Amino acid sequence: MKDFYQNDSRNLAPTANKKLNKKQRRSHIIENLTNCIEIEYNKIGHGNKELVKKLQEKVDILKEKK
Repeated sequence: MKDFYQNDSRNLAPTANKKLNKKQRRSHIIENLTNCIEIEYNKIGHGNKELVKKLQEKVDILKEKK
């Protein structure tokens, strides 16, 4: 599994000795936030609506900065 992350240049996951650049880090954060929003929304009763609202605001702010 370790070779997968090192050999795939398109993969955004960090390796032990390499940091993500600003653009990669931002896209990784957006991806994680949208994943959290989808998980909360798929819960019964659409999960914690306040959390979804806050996460969506953060995603919107990050997308504006692009």
